[in-house]
Amino acid sequence: MALIASDAPRLSNMLKRELWSEQGYCRLAVTVNEASAVDYKIGEVLGKVTASGKYVQYDETAVDGSETAAAIVLQDISIPAATDTTVLVLVKGPAIVADGGLVFKAGVDEAAAKAQIEALGINVDTQI
Repeated sequence: MALIASDAPRLSNMLKRELWSEQGYCRLAVTVNEASAVDYKIGEVLGKVTASGKYVQYDETAVDGSETAAAIVLQDISIPAATDTTVLVLVKGPAIVADGGLVFKAGVDEAAAKAQIEALGINVDTQI
């Protein structure tokens, strides 16, 4: 069958409910800084480096603070290598995200990250 159309995932594919979205209560613009160039997709899970306060891709094997899921990216954006970049993220609830809308770095323990996201007050819903 021929492909008729394709769409990039939208914010609504991942973020299902958010308290006071019009005021940005659950959102922050944060600084990310990756060692190599990375393309963040909507739903990318980030951890926060304790020493710098900057965010990077979540990695449960890290020992710098980024082993704890701390935010979910709300926009598609290219992050240049070793450059501070501002990104809009979801950092707290009450909010509901679709389990299938979350994006993880290859090889991470998704179950542990989802539990940490739930601890932020963000419900990871598998039924949506």
